[in-house]
Amino acid sequence: MSIVYRPGHICGKASIELSAEHYRAWGMALGHPLPQGAKFLVARDVRTSSPEYLAALCEGLCRSGLDVVDLGVLPAPIVYYARRRLQAAGCAVVTGGSAAPEYNGLEWMLGDRPATEAQVSALRQALRAARRAGKRHCGRPRALDVTYDYVAWLQERFMDVPPLPRHVVLDPMHGSWGCRSRRYLQAVFPHTVFLAVRDEPSGSFGGDVPDCSRPELLEALAREVERQGASLGIAFDGNGGRVAFVDEQGMVLTPEETTWVFLQSFGSTWAGRRFVYDWRLSDALCEAALALGAEPVAERSDRAWLHRRMMQCKALFGAGLGGRYFFGELGGTDDALFAACWMISFLARRGAGLAEIRRQCPRMFCTPEFRVPLPAAQHAGVLEQLRHRCAGRNWAQAEGLRIDFPEGWMVARSDRPERAMAFRFGARDWLALDALVWKVAENVPQMGQGLWSSYQASQGVSSEP
Repeated sequence: MSIVYRPGHICGKASIELSAEHYRAWGMALGHPLPQGAKFLVARDVRTSSPEYLAALCEGLCRSGLDVVDLGVLPAPIVYYARRRLQAAGCAVVTGGSAAPEYNGLEWMLGDRPATEAQVSALRQALRAARRAGKRHCGRPRALDVTYDYVAWLQERFMDVPPLPRHVVLDPMHGSWGCRSRRYLQAVFPHTVFLAVRDEPSGSFGGDVPDCSRPELLEALAREVERQGASLGIAFDGNGGRVAFVDEQGMVLTPEETTWVFLQSFGSTWAGRRFVYDWRLSDALCEAALALGAEPVAERSDRAWLHRRMMQCKALFGAGLGGRYFFGELGGTDDALFAACWMISFLARRGAGLAEIRRQCPRMFCTPEFRVPLPAAQHAGVLEQLRHRCAGRNWAQAEGLRIDFPEGWMVARSDRPERAMAFRFGARDWLALDALVWKVAENVPQMGQGLWSSYQASQGVSSEP
C-alpha cells in the first residue's frame, strides 16, 4: 500500500509509509501559498507517532515563514473552532482519524475552505519540491490553549437546557476526547451527571480501532448504558471528529436513525432550507427531509466534499455516514461535541427518551458498511466490473461507486488502510436486500463468496452461500 491522498485527508502506515520528512515537506507545501507571517494553527491526536510528526510539520510551516501556533493534543473540532475564532490563515491536524493505531495522517484547511484537489496534488508532490525549495524566515512555533474559550462558547450556546432524567455515559475510545469530553459536557450541562468508559487517552487506543461508526466496537458503551440505567450513551472516534449515540435501552442508533432524529430536532426551521447528506445514506432520508419542508442534496462521502457543499448551498444541516454532522451555524463544518450538545439539548427539551423517538423513525432496510478483504491492487478492477456489469444509474468518485437499482442501491468503495473493499446496500425490504446482494456478488466472481459471507455476518448469519 502507498500513502492514501484524499481531499482534506492523508493516511498511511506510520514509520513504514510515513516519515518526518513527509510532514516537513507537507508543512512547507501548505505554507507556500500563504503570506509571510500568516497565522497557522496545528495540533495532533494521541497516537504514539504523532509527536514526532507534529514537530516536523511545525518545522516545515516555520520554514515557509508562517506564524505557527501549536495547540497541542486536541480533538479536531476544537482546532477548527480555533481557526474560526482566531481568523487564522489555516490549520492542520496530525491524525489518523478513526484508522487503526499503526496509521497516521494529516487533515487541514486553508482559510475557511475545506481542502481542494489542487492542494492534495501539491502535497503529493511536496517531497520533491521541498528538496529544491529555499527557506523563508524560520521562526519557532508558540503554544496556545483555546479550550477554555471553546467550552465558554458551548456554555453560552446551550445555556438553560433542562437536565436529562438520568445520567449520560461517554466513550471517547481512548482518543482525543479522553479526559476532556466528560469535563467539558459537565461544564456545559451542570445539572446532568456524566460518566465515562475508555476515558484515558492512549496511543494504542487500548488495542482497538477507534471507529465509533462500527456498532460492534461500542458494546462496552452499550453495556454500561444498560448497567447504569442511563438516559444516553455517546461515543467519539480517535480524533474526536465523529460521534455515535446509544439509546437508554442500550441500542446503538444506525446512521439513518441518528440523522432522522437530527432532522426532527430542527422542527419548523426547515422551510426551504437545504439538507446535505452522504450518498451512502438511505434514500428514505430524502423523503423524511422533504416531509419537513427541507431540500435534500446528495454529496460524495469525504468530509471535505460534504463541508464544501454545506457552504455552497448555505445548508442548515448535513450528515455523513461515518458519524459526522455538519451545522450551518458553524459555517457548514462539523463538530462532534457540538452535535452531542445538540442531541442532549433536544432530548432534554423534548422530554422523551431517545428510544421512544427512534421508534418513530420510518423503517429503513440497510446494511451497515461492511468490509470484504481484498488486496488494494484489485480495488479499481472490482469497481470497474461493478460499473459495467450491474445495470442501474451510477455515480462514481475516485475511490467509490454508487449504483441505484429498481429494487434498491449499493455503495462500494476502496478502504485501502484496511486492505478491503467496503460495501453498503439498501432495499425496500429484507428479501429484496438479500436478492440485491446476491446479484452483485455474482457479478464480481473474484470476491463474490467473500462479499456474500461478509454480508451475512453483518446481519448476524453465519451460513455459507
